[in-house]
Amino acid sequence: MDVGKKIRILVITSLAHFNNDGTFLIFPLLIVYYSTVDKISLVILGAISIIYTLLSGLLSPLIGDFADKHNIDSALMSIGILLEGTAIALFGISFLFPSIALVALGSTILGIGQAFYHPIGGAVLSRTFGKESGRALGINGSLGSLGRSLMPSIVTFLILGFGELTGLLTVSAYMLISSAVIFVGLKFYRRESIEIRRSKEKLESAFYKFLIILGSIVFIRSMFITGTTTFVGDFVYDVYYSKELAGVFLTIGFLGSVLGQPAFGWLTEKKGGRYAFVISSILSILAFIGFLAFSQNLVASLSFYTIFTFAAFSSFPVLLGYVSQTFPKSFYTVANSYIWGIGVTVGGAAGNALITVLLGLKFSILSSFYIMLGLAIFSAILMPLIPKRVYINK
Repeated sequence: MDVGKKIRILVITSLAHFNNDGTFLIFPLLIVYYSTVDKISLVILGAISIIYTLLSGLLSPLIGDFADKHNIDSALMSIGILLEGTAIALFGISFLFPSIALVALGSTILGIGQAFYHPIGGAVLSRTFGKESGRALGINGSLGSLGRSLMPSIVTFLILGFGELTGLLTVSAYMLISSAVIFVGLKFYRRESIEIRRSKEKLESAFYKFLIILGSIVFIRSMFITGTTTFVGDFVYDVYYSKELAGVFLTIGFLGSVLGQPAFGWLTEKKGGRYAFVISSILSILAFIGFLAFSQNLVASLSFYTIFTFAAFSSFPVLLGYVSQTFPKSFYTVANSYIWGIGVTVGGAAGNALITVLLGLKFSILSSFYIMLGLAIFSAILMPLIPKRVYINK
């Protein structure tokens, strides 16, 4: 494939990643509005976050398997973004016609939409860039992180300027237009037909062992990362009593992941996925300890949280790069979908569930965060179990 087409693939998939991850913090941010403006219980909002996150994770392997057996990656990616845009529109309408049912419907559609990009986008980049995929995944991931970082402030200021309904409908319109751009811009991409046929091959037992061990550790780690991220906006609001500051905190804090994705993508390419995964996990634990210890000091807590996102939200290049270093090409998407969909996303849903239960039992958000930190430490203790080598049959 010529350089021009490779660049085009990187640009279009990066736009898709920017938009997809831009939706990651929208519901956590809206929790602040729903709980303070509409007076919806945090326990109910937490339960809704569990449903959409769980749905995204469980659907991801099905979509990954479908993608590995068909050659319509551009269509699948654009469908995911289209669904996310529809969900944001429903969130906006729920402020005009206050209804838990509308919030639940929007979150359900959001969960379905979020199941598409990561396994498909990661596989497209791994196939296109080969041995240089670590850097490509890192650059692509940094655009995803930029979307995740900017969207809370964009949504916050659109709501301030135009109100909840118009502000969210504006974001929705942008997402719907972007889905069309992604479909048209990437329509030329086609995988080799031999890869489609090879998708019916069976993996050796070593690959399944690798998936189970790494997936289990990622699951526990993601309980910590997603569970705390879902409620961090409300945590900041509890400390400083400002919805606007909560949105800005999320934006600045998540700028760390914009730098972390290419940095850990490079580290994955040079040192291997296992090494990069261990380093990112340990650094995220240490940074989150600092964030909690200095939660009353805005500058210090924001600094530590930025370091936390730098390390914790590097999973796209690290984990999917690790998969591309381990699995045959024809299994990239489905392997990605199990590590990402079950490990990262369903693990995140379990984290949301645990914090929701703790809040229901009258634990404070701070106490819940310390319990989640304990899970992160436990996942780090398990990391030596990850096989150092899986014999590749490519």
